[in-house]
Amino acid sequence: MSEALLNLVVLQNSPDNNIRTQAELNFNTAVSTDPSQAAYELIQSAVSTELPLDLRQSCLIHLKRLVPRFWSIAFQQFTGPPVSQELKTAIRQQLIDVAVTSNESKLRSASAYAIVQIASADYPDEWPDLLNKLYAAATSDSSEVAIIGGLTVLNDLFDDLITEDQFWEGGVGSEITKHILQLLDSDNLSSATKTMAMKLYQSIAATLESPEAYSSEERKNWALHHINTSIPLFISVLEKSQRTFNTQNQPVNLSELNYRSYLYKILGSFVGNFSKRISAEYKRSILSFALEDLGFVAHLYKQLIVEENESVSVQTTAELNEPISVFNNLFNDLFQAINAIQHSLSIKSLSQLTTPAFVSNLITVTMLPKETISEYEADINNYVTDVTGLSSAMSVRDSINELLSEINSIDAKEIFTEVSAFICTGGASDWRVTESYLFLAESLFQNEDAEIVDSGVSITDILSGITRNISYEQSLVTSRCFLLLPKFFEKFESTISAQTFGTKAFSDMVAFASQLSNSDSNNFIKFSALISCTYYKNLIDIADNLDQNSKKEAQSSVFKLAASLIEESEEDGLPPLLEAITFAINIDPYHASTLYIDEGVNVIDIIFKITFKDAANVQLIVDSAESLSTLLKNISIQDYMVSCEKSLPFIFDLMNKEIAKGYIEYTPELYLSLELLSIIIDSVPESEEGLPSQIFFYAFPALKKLILLTGDNQILQSSGEVFNNLLKRASKHFLDYVDPETKASGVDSLLTIIYKFLSPTLSDSAANNCGTIILSFITQFESYLSSEFLSQILEATVKRLIIAKEAVTIENLIQVFCQLVLNNAADMINFLSNNINLQDPQTGEQKTGLSFILPIWFESFEVTRGYEKIKQNALALGKIFSLGDSRIENLIVNGDIIPYEGDLIITRSMAKAMPDQFTQVPASLKILKLLVGELDFQSQQPNADDYLPEPVEGEEGGEDEGWEDMADIGVPNFEKLKSYVDSDREDDDLDDQKGDEGLKNILSQFFKECTGKNLGHFSKFYEMLSDEEKKVISENVIFQ
Repeated sequence: MSEALLNLVVLQNSPDNNIRTQAELNFNTAVSTDPSQAAYELIQSAVSTELPLDLRQSCLIHLKRLVPRFWSIAFQQFTGPPVSQELKTAIRQQLIDVAVTSNESKLRSASAYAIVQIASADYPDEWPDLLNKLYAAATSDSSEVAIIGGLTVLNDLFDDLITEDQFWEGGVGSEITKHILQLLDSDNLSSATKTMAMKLYQSIAATLESPEAYSSEERKNWALHHINTSIPLFISVLEKSQRTFNTQNQPVNLSELNYRSYLYKILGSFVGNFSKRISAEYKRSILSFALEDLGFVAHLYKQLIVEENESVSVQTTAELNEPISVFNNLFNDLFQAINAIQHSLSIKSLSQLTTPAFVSNLITVTMLPKETISEYEADINNYVTDVTGLSSAMSVRDSINELLSEINSIDAKEIFTEVSAFICTGGASDWRVTESYLFLAESLFQNEDAEIVDSGVSITDILSGITRNISYEQSLVTSRCFLLLPKFFEKFESTISAQTFGTKAFSDMVAFASQLSNSDSNNFIKFSALISCTYYKNLIDIADNLDQNSKKEAQSSVFKLAASLIEESEEDGLPPLLEAITFAINIDPYHASTLYIDEGVNVIDIIFKITFKDAANVQLIVDSAESLSTLLKNISIQDYMVSCEKSLPFIFDLMNKEIAKGYIEYTPELYLSLELLSIIIDSVPESEEGLPSQIFFYAFPALKKLILLTGDNQILQSSGEVFNNLLKRASKHFLDYVDPETKASGVDSLLTIIYKFLSPTLSDSAANNCGTIILSFITQFESYLSSEFLSQILEATVKRLIIAKEAVTIENLIQVFCQLVLNNAADMINFLSNNINLQDPQTGEQKTGLSFILPIWFESFEVTRGYEKIKQNALALGKIFSLGDSRIENLIVNGDIIPYEGDLIITRSMAKAMPDQFTQVPASLKILKLLVGELDFQSQQPNADDYLPEPVEGEEGGEDEGWEDMADIGVPNFEKLKSYVDSDREDDDLDDQKGDEGLKNILSQFFKECTGKNLGHFSKFYEMLSDEEKKVISENVIFQ
């Protein structure tokens, strides 16, 4: 490789940003100048054993990156010139050579990375022997490296290259599975190699479990036969692994434990998906081995992880050098396998001695490791992350919680007998054991289906046993008690009154936590108490159960607890504070709005202090919005003004500092300020006519400058929401406003802002709320605008819609026309047809606004989200159809997708690049198709009447009496359909539909009206529908 290009590869890994950036630019220039030469030099360096490993890896990665631009026109990013054909052939072979001969996993992975990229374009036409070469390597008798390399590439390629037909009918699935099972059964291969085989087998298992496995009887039979022949092999290799490695006299082999993890993953998946097809004997064997493994691995886990016994020897690899991760994965997959089996085979059924041993092992692996406790003590936020389930990594406790919360009643009762006996009779010398028993109890309380106690067991004794563990001495035990008590009351609410005992437990907990000093260990209890508040929220009605003084004391205590933890809290620790504050506000909203926690500090101060401590925290933004909305809900105007005096100066100081810079960019603090400002404006008391004038004249000038100065997408999106709330809540004040600097009127200022949001230079993200703003503006100010001016705004809206690409922005803009159609469909269609003529940016053709709007609307309707929006759109489209306007009937739009019927084998990557082809249909027919599709969807949704008791046989009033069904009448033509409607004619009109009527009923009534009155020339378009579409209409029109 030339020294210059190699040097650029090295410099791109420089920690100096300037050096790295310049090297990237120079490298890209060199590659663009001569892609073939660059590709040649990269592959030669990658295979050179004289270069350092990391540099060879980098060369492979850079080779992969140049492929989309210079390899083949099949890539969307292709710019050319292409790499020469001769060099391509050589590179493909050399990449396979690296993958199947290198001893370094980094090189194998990087090579596979490049192979996958090239194969997405070249396979099968340019690289027909790819799979055969990989099969040959993966089944090599002479080289374990070749086997691992072949499996690595096959695993990466499997989903994209091997089509459904190739897997099932082409024999690929049968061939690969046979080779994998042979590898697993071999005594001469390492566990690392077998693990790689299991990784590939996971893709096969996913295919066997997919719906395509049931698309024909042949596929189904092959899949079930394979599963029932492979399970004995998996059991056999699992037994062999345990027999070989489950001894006390050798190092902990992480590679073997990792391999075993994959075995349990597959076995658990097969039992979970094919339980009825797998014999009880196989399930019993898997369960026995899993429980035996649990006992052995739990002992290792306690020594190595819980107690950190340094005398334990561990055998690691380059990829597996963290024992905790290997143990966590193994326990997760092992417990998943047990979970899959226990639904049909209880743990107790193996032996009477099984359950006590199982519980003992669960206690061992749930004990808090010393390292974890140290991490909690060093940073309380780590504790909060774990107990709230926000950790991205699956822990042993997570796996056990999932198992116990789903376990069958027989085992749940047996396990809880052991757990409750410990809780009721006392503790242990090691507080971690007590905490573990409480954790198991908490997990069982979350099991909604299982009965975990016999009728004679005293629930109050168990409650007393739990509360005996509440003390100031062992903070983590007390914390666990606080977390599990709400779940205890929820589990036994039919036996013990949650409203009585739960309310007392809540009050005692808050009082207990309030007495604590601000020490680190006490913070565990404080946080747990606040987190527990959110569990009590949906369980008991604190506001009704406590007297006025007790409510105020509890509320004040929660606020003070939250305030005391602000300084120590970061990231995951902050949202629970706001959630608890929201809970406390709801105890007595009026008291919360007037309460001062400390001198000069009220609830809104605490909300802002918590929120702005981590302004970029998305969850915190959501929680702060809920807290603020809850605080301001149903507030008096006097308290609302006090809240504004507390919050708005801070918000506008922050905004004005950004405005003073001259150009406003995104900052988390500014974005958060706008989010909170929007809530404050929208929360003005309903008793008022609108936003108080002093707040409007305080807010609008700063907001106007902010919108006009910024070009940032997120700031424009958020400020657009604020602006829309001002339009709705303070419209009258715009008429009195005059810009002190430009002397522009309020309406002129409004239009300046609106035209900014309509600007074609703004991104879709920035214009996200544009449609909502236009609609609010028209609604509030239509009477002040001339028809000419309104036409200009709507024309600009059409132009913005034409260039919009993001579904959310399109949906938002469509709502403008949707609402105007609902107001007067004929006027809107006339306006779009006669007043708007624009040039198509793609074809250059002059087209009416109607020709632009309807195709976009139809496409948007299919992905519109939210029931009310869908209903409004359906009503509007129904009104358009009902006009029977020739301009709509003659407009040709995309209909149904035309399935691909060629002979070419389409891989997944090829399918993504192929544009969909559509039938061409009249717009009126398209409207019917969309509404039929929505009616079909709504018909499949559950109805409350479906859950009522069925009529007793012989009772009168069966609603199906005297009716035919679809099998009797077939798919009726229009005349037949009309005869049914005429026999049960209703005079309801589409215009008279009430806004709160269900969408299914609205659509059914629409089709009845169309049939009975031939609205929109329905008879003509009905006959153009498919039989399935006609059937949907008939079922809802005739049988509703």
